[in-house]
Amino acid sequence: MKRISSIAAASVVLLVLCALLGAAMTPNWRVDPLADAADASDSSGAADSAKNDGSDGRITVKSSDTAIAARGLHTSQEGRYKVKETHLRIRLTASVNIHALLREPVGAAGKRPGCLFLHGAGTGKASAVYGDLSWAMASAGIVTLVPDKRIDNYTTFQRDYPGMARDYATSLAVLKSRGNVDASRVGLYAESEGTWIASIMARDHPDLAFMILTSPPVVPGRRQMAMAASNYMTTIGAPRPMVQDVSKFIGMDFSMLGLHYADFPAERYLNALTMPLLVNYGTEDLSMPIEQGAAMLRAAAHSVGNDNVTVRYYSANHQMRVGARTSKPGLPLDRHYTHNLEDWINAVASEPVSGAGTSDTAVSGGNVSGTSVSGTSPIGWSTPMIAGTQPHQRLAVPQTTTPGLVRSLQALLVLLAMAPLCLLVGIIGSLVLTLAGLRRRKQGRGGSFGTGIAGLLAANAIAVVASTAGLLAYLSKLVSDTLVLRDDAATLSTGWMALRALAVLSVVVFAWLLVRLGENRLILPASHTPEHLHTGTQNSQDSPSVAMPSGTTPVATPTVVKAAVAASGFGHRLVFASLTISATFSLASLAFWGLFAM
Repeated sequence: MKRISSIAAASVVLLVLCALLGAAMTPNWRVDPLADAADASDSSGAADSAKNDGSDGRITVKSSDTAIAARGLHTSQEGRYKVKETHLRIRLTASVNIHALLREPVGAAGKRPGCLFLHGAGTGKASAVYGDLSWAMASAGIVTLVPDKRIDNYTTFQRDYPGMARDYATSLAVLKSRGNVDASRVGLYAESEGTWIASIMARDHPDLAFMILTSPPVVPGRRQMAMAASNYMTTIGAPRPMVQDVSKFIGMDFSMLGLHYADFPAERYLNALTMPLLVNYGTEDLSMPIEQGAAMLRAAAHSVGNDNVTVRYYSANHQMRVGARTSKPGLPLDRHYTHNLEDWINAVASEPVSGAGTSDTAVSGGNVSGTSVSGTSPIGWSTPMIAGTQPHQRLAVPQTTTPGLVRSLQALLVLLAMAPLCLLVGIIGSLVLTLAGLRRRKQGRGGSFGTGIAGLLAANAIAVVASTAGLLAYLSKLVSDTLVLRDDAATLSTGWMALRALAVLSVVVFAWLLVRLGENRLILPASHTPEHLHTGTQNSQDSPSVAMPSGTTPVATPTVVKAAVAASGFGHRLVFASLTISATFSLASLAFWGLFAM
């Protein structure tokens, strides 16, 4: 009974220590729900844009109709023109050339507006993306250019956004130089990661006639990913401690892999958005700050005198496609999407029309950098500035992503690798001791484990194996569900409870080992064991020769042998240390994953 009480007390102490360690590993920031601060929008967009500071503002749509129209202006509609497609080679450097697809409206009179397409993270080939979008725009009278993304300097770990902006600028110059394109009416279409590059180009090319930002992160990638990962895991029903683990990863220093672009200072470029903006979000997109992002863009544009910011929300995914919340091949675009893009471009890039709501830069009719631009101004729209499906952004983008106790990827790898590595050393050492044990015992030498220690070391090793295997299986299930947004809360909850039970069992077994060590220390420090009997000749270097009188019976001489608390002998001490360290780091790893969270 006394032993059981001691084990229970030690277990409680260890559980508290593990919980405190897990809390210390958690950064002092978290991804919180977006506050319900309503944003009363109106058709002018000027009065309310200042209310959106981008930190906690909600967006309220004025109409579910996403149509875009300017007063007194009739724009060319999709399908009006046949489309001519031309393959181009664009030289970026002396050694780098890229392929591009130019699509032009056949028979369109005069010089036309132009639109350059910028890729998001998941695309790269001009022939594989934006075909439906650019073709539709061309059929409405807009010349489009879709270049390949340069990939010789673009990897998972290294991306140079300013360099990519310079490469796209070369393609922009090609588009502007076309004989049927009005260089003063050329703008950009960018999606997702491409919107960061577009913002750099806005700073470097303030004469851009317009900019379309679809699914823009707006904030640095690390902060956006913190929100996105938390959103995904909340959606699939992951346990709260596992959702909170996102902050432990996101804040780490990943410089050993590169990934410096995760901290690209996106907000630094927002004050360059002086041209008319069209911002599009899919309300099914869990990865983007669909309300905060729009609020920040409107506020940033307003701060530099640009209130010509149109926002549209579609019941669509990240790529404005319908049929699935995640990206899948073959999904169609929202049926209104291309029509709205074309109507907006043809309106903001229109020639002056009497009574059509055109304006000079004094009323933010277009680019406010000082260049005279024609087109529909904020007061020239007959449709609301914010419209579409009412968005609901569940979680807010965190304002900071500082790391916790585990500050770097290197530290995390050490933490997670120590338990299995030490376990492996302990297992190999145990096998060696087992094979060599019989020979050593026959020779009357060799080490040993303290009383009851061997069995408890084995139990701790089994606990490490079981908890590690269970955790890996659980994480595999979690990642699989997250990638396809499969809601399996019941299975994840059951698995989490099983993992916590394993974690508690690991603590109890480790506590038992500590109690046993304490008990061994209270045992007499020495015990008497009989020494080998010797005859009149010396046959071992370990036993001195003793001359015995003839006919005398050998008498056993007691030898004092020091009792082991944990282990005696190098091999046994090594196995004890390895398995004990393995169990210790295993508990620390379980604490990292939040399995001891109160």
